[in-house]
Formats: sequence, C-alpha cells, structure tokens
Amino acid sequence: MHKTALLVCLALAALIGCSRQKPLSRDELRSKLRLAESSAAEAGTFINYVRQERATDLYARGHLEYLSSELARIAKELHNAIPPADASAQFADGSRQVDALAAALTDLRSRFGQSNELAREQDHIARIRKALQQAVSSL
Repeated sequence: MHKTALLVCLALAALIGCSRQKPLSRDELRSKLRLAESSAAEAGTFINYVRQERATDLYARGHLEYLSSELARIAKELHNAIPPADASAQFADGSRQVDALAAALTDLRSRFGQSNELAREQDHIARIRKALQQAVSSL
C-alpha cells in the first residue's frame, strides 16, 4: 500500500509540474505568430518614424517598451505551450523568430540617435517579419 501511495504522489507531482504547459492548436499558433508578425510590421514603421526624427525621445522609448512587452507576452505564451503534434517544426521556427524579434527590440533601445544602426535594425526586423509570414503561411 505504501508503494502505491508513493507512486500516486509522484504521478500527481509530475502532472502539477507540467500543468503550466498548455497544448496549442494550429489555429492558436497561427494567431500568435500573426500577432508577432504584426508587431514586426509596426516596429518597422516605428523605426522609420524615429529615423525621420518625427518622434520625441519620450514617445519613442515608451512605444518601444509597449512593443517589447507585447512580444515578451507572446514569447512567454509560446514557451509555456506544448506545440501542435502536426506542426512542431512550424512551432519551433515561429518561436525562434519571436525570440529574435524580442531580442531585436531590446537591441533597438541602445540604437536611438544612430541612424545607420537603426537602418540595420529595420532591415533585420524586416527579415524576421518575412520569416514569420512564411511560418504563418505554412500552417
């Protein structure tokens, strides 16, 4: 009886430990990657706006913080999800692109006032956006 109780406790502990991961459907994955792609598009437009010196420093930093927090939320949801069984490759690629976009937005903070660096970041984000679009279309 003691061994059985121990096994039940171990099984419950394993289930509780895994309970943070939520299975993700293809549609949910597609939706999250579309949100990330939309954020990449917005970031590209935002960088162009900053490069044209049309944004105040306070606005630029605030908007970048907003974009970063949205990407962090999406990345966290993906990291805490179980990929769809029939879309694990798309899930892995999409997660990598979301992480790359989040890192690019973090790097952007130190690039304000450096037009050449902003142009490089804008190109980098455009490549990430294209990869996200491809990941969405493959779902």
